[in-house]
Amino acid sequence: MYSCVNQPRGCRGRVNIPGGRCDSCRQLNLRKPSVFSAGPTAYRRPSIDFSSFDIPTQDPR
Repeated sequence: MYSCVNQPRGCRGRVNIPGGRCDSCRQLNLRKPSVFSAGPTAYRRPSIDFSSFDIPTQDPR
């Protein structure tokens, strides 16, 4: 028995082949974790594009 490929995501399922997804992950259509998803950049807050906001430059009186 092998661990599910989604074990780094918290899955505790077991499979018969290495690198396989368990029944739960298959049913939920969970994909295996990407190499790029881990690391400090995954926890950084997304930047906000302020150019889409309509910010008045003068007081409209």
